[in-house]
Amino acid sequence: MHKRDEVESWAVHRAQQIVMREGMDLVLSARDLDPKIIRIRGKQLAMAIATSLVEASSARID
Repeated sequence: MHKRDEVESWAVHRAQQIVMREGMDLVLSARDLDPKIIRIRGKQLAMAIATSLVEASSARID
């Protein structure tokens, strides 16, 4: 498998993890209509995305 394929596979898997965990937490918070928790969950989602982008940027594609 080529490095590019590995990175693409990692990215898809990581995106699924983020959506299932932080995304679902945000959806459930929105359902409960608690602005404070919605804000917290939104920040957690943003941080998970930012972290994955930092991880991705450290991968070298040759």
